[in-house]
Amino acid sequence: MKSVIIFLNFFFQLIYLLHKNKIINYLKKKLNAKIIFDIGAYRANFGHSFKESKVFFFEPNIFSFNKIKKIKKNKYFNFGLGSKYKKKYLYILPNDSASTFYKINNISKMRNIFFNLFQQKVVKKNVEIYPLNFFIKKYSIKIIDILKIDTEGYEEEVLKGITKSNFLKIRYIVIEKQLKKNLYKNYSFKRIKQRLEKNNFIFLKKFKDPIWNYEDQIYLNKNFN
Repeated sequence: MKSVIIFLNFFFQLIYLLHKNKIINYLKKKLNAKIIFDIGAYRANFGHSFKESKVFFFEPNIFSFNKIKKIKKNKYFNFGLGSKYKKKYLYILPNDSASTFYKINNISKMRNIFFNLFQQKVVKKNVEIYPLNFFIKKYSIKIIDILKIDTEGYEEEVLKGITKSNFLKIRYIVIEKQLKKNLYKNYSFKRIKQRLEKNNFIFLKKFKDPIWNYEDQIYLNKNFN
């Protein structure tokens, strides 16, 4: 049974990499990024793909965080990001790339089948959450070339932790959109998009995941257009 779980996680990781590589290649054609913030880093595959960049990685799942190969020039934080400092439970799923700060509604047939078939349980871990503003100030960040947010329904809270003046410092935002309605309580990509547009971001392109019901969308700050 354990070997099956390992194989399935390897398979999901492979699909994840193929999906993210499309986004990475698209962005590399757009710019030579100097500073990247990778929020919801998982195994850090996204940020590490930009070898010439300085990357700030944020991954609250300790199991994923411990598997990240640390490179000296980058920064690695076992924290979550949100609207303000607090402690909150992270729900760590068997497919750990889908771990989330929200309780998942029991409407995802694929997830339910996976859990029931292999008798997998969700693990709860209490983790610290900081606003992105804290790190922008702490490290005197002038420009974030790419802000990637993949936080399984917590994206709006991450955006709330960015002041208007700090939004002006961000060139591109890559953000996950859940396509399954009501997967997370009170989740609304409409509000997320409104917040981005209010802060001068325009939609560029979307990339649909080949298996799971979500897509990544890329936005550009019009001030950098």
